[in-house]
Amino acid sequence: MCTSTVIIPTYNRPEHLAGVLDALALQAEPDAPFAVVVVDDGSTPPARLPDRTLPFSLYVVRLPENRGRAAARNAALAHVETPLVIFLDDDMRPQPGFVRAYAEAMASRTRTVGLGSVAFRPDIPRDRLTVYLETRGIAKLGASDPIPFKYFLTYNSAAPTDLLRAAGGFDERLRTWGGEDLELAWRLAKAGAEFVRVPDARAYHAHRRTLEGLLEVSEAFARRSLPLILETHRELIPLLRADVFGPKRYAAQSESTRASSWRRRAVRALTHAPFPGIVRLPISAWPGGPWPMRLFDYLIVSAWRKGLDGAKSLAEGAS
Repeated sequence: MCTSTVIIPTYNRPEHLAGVLDALALQAEPDAPFAVVVVDDGSTPPARLPDRTLPFSLYVVRLPENRGRAAARNAALAHVETPLVIFLDDDMRPQPGFVRAYAEAMASRTRTVGLGSVAFRPDIPRDRLTVYLETRGIAKLGASDPIPFKYFLTYNSAAPTDLLRAAGGFDERLRTWGGEDLELAWRLAKAGAEFVRVPDARAYHAHRRTLEGLLEVSEAFARRSLPLILETHRELIPLLRADVFGPKRYAAQSESTRASSWRRRAVRALTHAPFPGIVRLPISAWPGGPWPMRLFDYLIVSAWRKGLDGAKSLAEGAS
């Protein structure tokens, strides 16, 4: 009996889609069947699927226009008929035993969200940015540490289908890269969901952004998605430190910020141009240098600050 469905959104990346389907085909097991739902999120030309028979049930949803990963995953969720959903991005390469690991770890756990292990494919350059990205999220935690909601990332994770549907799925207003999993995770956490490791659900990331690319998408996230999240869930303002590095409208809603305005002023000053550019220049010139991980944290926070500063609130945008 098929108990798991893998959801894969894709948009204008045919080489990645072929790679993830090939990786899933290699680990198909007769006694652990699974289904796959691919959502073509308005690709031009439409995404092509392998013309060979695959060892799993494959269903394709084609959206007429690009609507973003939140809407794409919701469209896939409507076609899921199994008790467990496994989320994968098209640039992930699941390793042997990936689906079985989730199926076994999540069996009969109705309020648990599983997080797998992610590393970059061995051919990705091993510079300091690679190390940084591989050591964030749950990789920073001890084996017995509780996992905060903000470490839920849909490029390699799993959740009970009924839990996702009861939560209402993803917020389709979030159309740019990033944030749709953070927002859903907060609603799942408030509903009592527990986030756990599934270390044997291993996958390789098949490519990596440059530092400049990472900062560009981080700024876009803070400009277009983060304001929607914060205005919908105001309790996240201090949890995500937007009261410290963001505009005054967020600081005004935090008692802790009002009590330590000097800290806010210092953070705002240090994350303003030209300081991020000065820090970024030597890292870009010497990517293999022994740069402290906190420098990358600093650059991402600076990108978030720039994005939030350039964003209008929902009320302003409607006026």
